[in-house]
Amino acid sequence: MSGTMSAAVVVGRWAEIQAAAPSPDPTEGVLRPGLEEIDITPGLTGFLVTFAVAVACVLLFLSLTRHLRKARRNAEEQGLDVEKRKGIEIQRDIDHRPPADRYPRDSHGYMDIPPGGPGPV
Repeated sequence: MSGTMSAAVVVGRWAEIQAAAPSPDPTEGVLRPGLEEIDITPGLTGFLVTFAVAVACVLLFLSLTRHLRKARRNAEEQGLDVEKRKGIEIQRDIDHRPPADRYPRDSHGYMDIPPGGPGPV
């Protein structure tokens, strides 16, 4: 019974707090004399807090990168199978001639293209 009683008290108190809280803000649109909306900024404190968060993010990223490299190196030293990094693979075409000149022509003048296609251009 005391659990039900305390819940009712909490709900009643919450209703009182909600009724007492002004909504919307009564000072909305009212500024001190001589103050423009453009003059209101976070100031030096806001800049410093934002800068500190940005520096912390960069330091955490660098630390994470260092730890991941260390973990990969330790796994390789222990002989564990580590997946190689995937990057953009560029296939360089050593033969700089156009495809028409790379492949011989048959007796009818058609190119004899290999089964895989003409290859990289």
